Amino acid sequence: MKEKIILYNGPSSPFGRKTKVTSLIQEIKLDEKIINVYEADFLDKHNPIRKIPTLVVNGFCIIDSDNICLYLDSISKKNTLFPKENYWEIMSNTSIANGLMESVLERRMETIRQDNEKSLNFIKKQEIRITRTIEWLENNWINYNKSYLTMDQVAIACALDYTTFRFNNNWKKDCPKLTSWFEDFINNEFMKSTSPSEK
Repeated sequence: MKEKIILYNGPSSPFGRKTKVTSLIQEIKLDEKIINVYEADFLDKHNPIRKIPTLVVNGFCIIDSDNICLYLDSISKKNTLFPKENYWEIMSNTSIANGLMESVLERRMETIRQDNEKSLNFIKKQEIRITRTIEWLENNWINYNKSYLTMDQVAIACALDYTTFRFNNNWKKDCPKLTSWFEDFINNEFMKSTSPSEK
């Protein structure tokens, strides 16, 4: 039986974008449904945490963006995004990118709270973490291989683009290596076609 794959996603989730980009790179056809997670009661039967992205394959649910990417990669006939020779390095760098996404997202959620509810200290803490993480990538990440796509490249590009989208792009002036790679990488069609929106 042919697999019916549904990706429940949001219009601007960097985690969801990472999974969508993976499906495009690996040429996995799926039915992407953009939802408002706060109103998606139906999602509870698949994912009680009610977070996006959520992948449903013939009724079976896969949650967490990394698990979804691993699954999509596993059923693809294309080159793996997780080559064994540097698997753990790729996964560790992907986790760092995930942490950057999370910090930008948490900062964003705090800034849109009511003035009497938001914590400026928390916002500042996230901004420090964002800056520290991008500086670390500039000084330590070296996987700029244009001839072979890997998961950490996808995750880092999504994280940096989300930082620009929800925070700012000031990081570019202090990160020449990362900026040069990023500006080239986002010109890939799989990045251009999945740009975050305010919908």
